[in-house]
Amino acid sequence: MKGITLLILLGLALSSNYNPDNAIKYARTYCKNYNSKYYNYAKDGGDCANFVSQCLKAGGLNLDDCAGWVDYYGCLPRVSDLQSCLKAKGWHSSNTMPRGFRGGYPIFLQDGSHAMIATGVSGSTVIFCGHTNDRCDYTISSGITYFYP
Repeated sequence: MKGITLLILLGLALSSNYNPDNAIKYARTYCKNYNSKYYNYAKDGGDCANFVSQCLKAGGLNLDDCAGWVDYYGCLPRVSDLQSCLKAKGWHSSNTMPRGFRGGYPIFLQDGSHAMIATGVSGSTVIFCGHTNDRCDYTISSGITYFYP
C-alpha cells in the first residue's frame, strides 16, 4: 500500500510541474513569429505538433523521454506521436470538453490531422493558437479532441 501511495504522490508531483499559463504565454508569443531556436516544419508537411510541443515544453512538460518520437530539439513533429507521448505520460483524452479543461492544454482535430494549443475557454468554445495555418487566439467549438493531465 505504501508503494501505491508513493506512486500516486509522485504522479501528482510530476503533473504539478506543468504550468499551463507559461504554455499560453509561449503560444501567444510565437503563434505568428516562429521561434528560431526550433526547426520549422511548415514546409515539411506542417508545424502544428512541433509548435504544440514547444508550448508544452515552455509550460514545463518534459518531452525528452518520449523516446523515438522527439526530434533533435526535443519536440514531436507528428500529431500521432504527440498524442501517443501524452497518453504514455498519463494524459487523458475526450471528444467532449472535460470538466476543468483550460487554456494551456492541447487540442486536436478529431480526424488526427492537426494539433493546437488552447489559450482559453469560453463556454463550449475553445480559444487556440496554432501553426502551419498560423492562428492566434482563434475559436473552435466542435470536431476536436481534448487532452488534459
